[in-house]
Order: sequence, then C-alpha cells, then structure tokens
Amino acid sequence: MKKWLSKLFVILLAAVLVACSGSKDTTGENNNDEGKNNNGGETKTEQTVKLAVWASSPAESNALEETVKSFEQKTGIKVDIEVIADSFPDVITTRFGGNNPPDVFYLEAYLAPRFINSGVLLDLTDAIDDQDDFYQPLLNAFKDENGRLFAVPKDYSTLATYVNTKLLQDAGYSIEDVPGDWEGLVKFAKELQTKLPEGTAAMVFDASMARHLSAFLATGLDPIKDGKADFTSSKATLDYLESIVQGQDDGYILHPQMDLGLDWAGAAFGAEKAVIMIEGNWVLSTLNQDYPDVEYQVLEAPTIGGNKQTMIFTVGYAIAKDTKVKDAAIEFVKYMTGEGQQQWSEGSGTFPTRQSVAEAMNLDANEKLKAHIEGAKYGTPWTRGLYLPVVNSAFDNQFQAALNGSLSIEEAMKLAEEEANAEIERQK
Repeated sequence: MKKWLSKLFVILLAAVLVACSGSKDTTGENNNDEGKNNNGGETKTEQTVKLAVWASSPAESNALEETVKSFEQKTGIKVDIEVIADSFPDVITTRFGGNNPPDVFYLEAYLAPRFINSGVLLDLTDAIDDQDDFYQPLLNAFKDENGRLFAVPKDYSTLATYVNTKLLQDAGYSIEDVPGDWEGLVKFAKELQTKLPEGTAAMVFDASMARHLSAFLATGLDPIKDGKADFTSSKATLDYLESIVQGQDDGYILHPQMDLGLDWAGAAFGAEKAVIMIEGNWVLSTLNQDYPDVEYQVLEAPTIGGNKQTMIFTVGYAIAKDTKVKDAAIEFVKYMTGEGQQQWSEGSGTFPTRQSVAEAMNLDANEKLKAHIEGAKYGTPWTRGLYLPVVNSAFDNQFQAALNGSLSIEEAMKLAEEEANAEIERQK
C-alpha cells in the first residue's frame, strides 16, 4: 500500500471515532436483540444484512450468491450484496467516517490492525463457535494485542515451491534433487543454471516485502518492533536478502519483469522460462487454463534456518460495531465461516479456513494443493500492526535500489529503516 493510504486512515478513522462516539444509543436499550429492531419491531428473521465485497472472479461471485441464497433459505434473513469495484478499503473507511458503514464487509488481514485500533469493529471473540477448528495463524491475523477477535477468516492463500519437472529432467535432475531449505535451494539453482538453455532461469523471485516477511522472522528479524522499523539488526536476514541480490547478479535467480520481460512469475513459469518459482496458489488457475501442457510439482516453501515458513494472505468477515442488525450479522458470519463454508469453498475454488472443512473436501489428496494447505498450519499472515503499510513501502523502495545495483544490501536496509521510522514518527 502507498503512503497515502496510511494518511487517509489517520484522517478518516479519526473522523470515525468522533462520528461513532456521537451516535451511540443513550436509551440503554439494545437495538440488536433478537425480536427487536429500530424499524417498526421486525423480528431478526425479517431483517436485512448489508454485505460489502470487492469485485472478484465469476466463480467467486457466483459461489457467494449461491451460498448467501442457502443462508437466506435456512434463516429467513435477507442479505443485500454490494460489490465495490474500486478502492475498496478507501470506500469502507469513508463510509465509517460518514457513520454509514455496511453491516458486514470483507477485511484483509493487512488492513485489520487499523480498523481494529479505530474501535469501529464488533468484538466477535465470544460469538464464533469451535475456534480451535480454524487454522490458528488465520484466526490470529484478526486479533488485537489482547487476543480479542474482530473478524473471521473466510479463505486464504499461501506460498509454495513450484518446480517444472520436465526442464529439471532435461537438465539431468529429478524432483528428489531439489533441496527443501533456502540455502540449499540457492546453491542448487546456481548449479542448475549451468545446465539450462539460454533464456531460461533456474529460479524467479518476487521483490515485495509481502513475499519475505516470514523469511525475516525465520532469520530472527521482526521488521516492526515496539512501534519502530528494523531492517538491520539481524545479519542472517541481511544474508538472506543478499543471496537474492547475488543470485540476480549471477543470473540464476531472476526477476520476471526486470530480467525476463514478463509480467509475473506465473507467466515466466508457464512459458518455461523458469524452472522454480515460489508462488501463491492463485497461479494454479493460470497454469491450468493458459499453460495446460506444463509438467510440474508443488513442494512446501523452503525452510530457513531450520524453520518452516511461508506467507499467508487471508480475508475475513468483519461486522460494524454499531450495526442495527447485530444478531443477524453474527448469524450470517457464523454461517459463511461454518456450515456454509464448504459450499463457498467448492464453488469459489478457494481454501477453507476450517480444518474440518478441508478434511471433508479431501484437499490433502490433491498433490498440487497439499503443500499450500500445510502452510496454513505454520505460515505467517501478511499483517504486522498499524505501521506495516509504512514499513512495507520503505522496504520495497530500497530493496529495489539494491537489486539494480545502486546500493548494497546494508545501505539499502539502513535507508529503508530510516525512511520508515521518519514516516512513523510523522504519523504518531
């Protein structure tokens, strides 16, 4: 996210707190009790829940509509779906500022800390059943520092290692030769590069911090600690980043856009311009539809320093604290992340956040999905407190300078740290 997003949140969420504090019910009555309503005494089953979502694939849109229809038929509660095509977080933030938010809305883990900190979300800690059934890293992504839950994960993606088995075989290797640890994988990529045709990379990488947060933690670095950015305190982390820079310099770990002229890793892998990529499960639809002849296997993301690690990207259902249909909204969220989750997951092609649903869908039996599902048990969600957007932007800016040779890794990370901390101080 850009710096303007952080600035927008500071301004608008301040307005939210003022607006919400001025709109609280002073009668002492609960506007959301079952069987009560501000609109002429409707019962809960006659209420309408307003749900805000962003535009998505036809499969996801259809699955949402069908699962919502099942909920409506079961409960009698109506759900109005609003699709916000552009700038979803900005629109939601503005709606809160205007005291007119949706009852329920999608919330990315990345932005969850800001909404939680603003005090505008309903605490769901005691509302959601069987919380141990969720993959815990997903649930933790929507908790505050006191362990209170403010959104319920609906689906997720993880990173895994994709290997083109035909290119590997043509070079004289098998899938068993691919190391499962980062240091070994880098050495293997360097050796593999010498046996590949010109124009084909042993491995491709993504430079954004969103792909490397779990590696930072695995190498002993918390990039946001005590409200400050830190990119320099762990030599192991600097060595990890240096291994990527060195791999790019020597031509065996390449960037799809900068080095191969392709849009992203999925395109490079699909065009067989790369043997190995560490990518999210969203690439599967691209490989299936656009590159059906590519032969590949999927392994878990490499360990680092002996630690299992991968990134998790998850979205949850959040409820506005001042909704007038609280009970109906809670029932909807419980259904979509409980009884109705299998219908949603099967229709949308997304991963269920409950382990029992994953087992019912037999996802582990699919060799292309197994590594991704395993990652949900130990991965790092893409969230890290209020200042992650600031720290993320600073890292991406300066890591790029290291990749293009303008700065050393040490210089780049020192500048990233200084840039982030200056902006954090400005926002406090």
